[in-house]
Amino acid sequence: MSSNNRADKVISQFYHTLDKDVAHSLSEEQKREIEKAVKSMGLVARHSIDIRETFPWFGKRFYYVFLCGRDRRKVRRDRTTIGSIIVTVMITFGVIAIGLLALLALYLLKSALGIDIFKGFSLGIWDWFKGL
Repeated sequence: MSSNNRADKVISQFYHTLDKDVAHSLSEEQKREIEKAVKSMGLVARHSIDIRETFPWFGKRFYYVFLCGRDRRKVRRDRTTIGSIIVTVMITFGVIAIGLLALLALYLLKSALGIDIFKGFSLGIWDWFKGL
């Protein structure tokens, strides 16, 4: 879908949700400025990575969205201190989780190949994994 089609779709959805009386009372200049603002907010921008999926869980449907791309907005968002702390904590936990999973994978690979680094010592993970 081209960027003009996407922009037209977002703008038509905006006018569809806007009260009909209010939409008819807007002048052409006001409509142009509103459309320019909607486009500049990034609502019609394309992202390098745009993953939007839903999944069922315990009888309900949930969704996740992962977007990544260059920030093309003219006005920067102000970040609060608490927001920065939350993002930092989430990234830290994510990196730690990925690191632990990588170590687990390496440990299982080592055990599968029969490599014994410390004679007579085992964490028991390989035995547990084989038991599954």
